[in-house]
Amino acid sequence: LEFNTGYEYRKVLDNNTSFSIINTSREYTSNLPANEYLLSGEDIMNFVAEQKHLEFVTNVTFTPYQKYRIYGKNKVPQGSDWPTFKFTWEHGANLAPSLSDKYRHFDLFRFEISQRRETGAFSELRWRVRSGAFADNSNISFFDFFHFNAQPVRLLIDNYDDAFMLPAYYSLSTPEFFGEAHLKYTTPYLLLKLLPGLSNTLIRENLILSYLGSRYHNNYTEIGYSLSEIFFLGEAGLFVGFDDLKYRCLGIKITLRLN
Repeated sequence: LEFNTGYEYRKVLDNNTSFSIINTSREYTSNLPANEYLLSGEDIMNFVAEQKHLEFVTNVTFTPYQKYRIYGKNKVPQGSDWPTFKFTWEHGANLAPSLSDKYRHFDLFRFEISQRRETGAFSELRWRVRSGAFADNSNISFFDFFHFNAQPVRLLIDNYDDAFMLPAYYSLSTPEFFGEAHLKYTTPYLLLKLLPGLSNTLIRENLILSYLGSRYHNNYTEIGYSLSEIFFLGEAGLFVGFDDLKYRCLGIKITLRLN
C-alpha cells in the first residue's frame, strides 16, 4: 500500500534562443506535442497553460499466494503462480490563473494486471493489461492526460514491458477511457535461431504484441520481432504499427541494457 502526495508549479516554455552560429530566418515551432487534442483550431489554452498542481495518489498492489523463503529474520519473496493486481486512485487539483481563479479537481482510476512467468528453459512469457478512466474529464489539462509509454527513439538504453515503440511522444495521450495490453514471449529457438551460426549462441528470440484502445481514438496495434542477449547486453527488433488493422508505420529498434 502506497500513499504519495505532490505539488508542482507548471510553466509553459517557448522554444527560443539568442545564440546562432549560422543566421537563419526559420521560426521556432510551438513547444507542443503532436496530439489530436491539441490540433490547430482547438482552444489550446484549455489544455496547456501555466498552473499550480496538487495531487494525492494511492496505489494498492497485491499478488495472491505469494511464496517466501525465510533466511534468519529476512523474508525473501519467491514469486507466485498468480499475477499481480494493482489499483491506483489519483486525485488532482489545478489552479490556472489565466483560465479561472478556482482550483479544478479531477479523479483518475486505473486498474492493472501483470505477470512474468517461465515457460521452459530460457523461455518466458510477460504480459500486462491496464485500463483506466477519469471520473470527470471536463477539467483535465493536457499535463494530466494519461500518458502512455511511447518510445519512438531508435536507440534505447533501458528495457520496457509496457512500451509502444513507434508512435511519437505524447501522441497517444488521452483524457478518455482507455485500455491497453502488452505481451512478450521469449524463447531460445523460434525462427532465426534455427539457422547455422546463430543456433550455437545465447541469443534469444522475442515476439511482442501491444494494443491500445481509447474513446474517440483508433485502435492501435503493434507487432514486433526481436533478437535479445546480443553480446549479452543488446536487443534489436523490427516493429510494425496498425490503426484499426490498417498499416500505419514500420521501424527498427535497438536496445542496450545498461542498467
